[in-house]
Amino acid sequence: MTEERRHAIIIDDSGTIRTLLADMLNKHGFQTLAAGTMELAFMDMERQQFDIAVVDIFMPGMGGIKGIKKIRETSESVKILAISAGHDAMDKDQTLKAALRQGADAVLAKPFEEEDLMAVVNVLLEKQENLATD
Repeated sequence: MTEERRHAIIIDDSGTIRTLLADMLNKHGFQTLAAGTMELAFMDMERQQFDIAVVDIFMPGMGGIKGIKKIRETSESVKILAISAGHDAMDKDQTLKAALRQGADAVLAKPFEEEDLMAVVNVLLEKQENLATD
């Protein structure tokens, strides 16, 4: 019996980061889509269900904080992992706490290793599976 692939959307304005994250997640059996802005991501999210959204906080346009809040309002089931290296006067700890207040399920400070990413993703999705079977 084959296991159904998980779906992840990666939302980051850096093409390099999008590619790295997609490679990491694909290697662990995820089917990924990537978007450079929240606005583009919402077009994808209207067409497809995702198990997890990996969201950079600082991006042009809507940005991650507002985007996380909108994702949470429109899709309660998707798990949200916020990532950030901080920006200008706001350090990464402040930024990541703000993401949690807006509805992110977990946060990860950049830079991080593949093992760190997958540990957080696996915990989030295990919680989701446990809730579905209870």
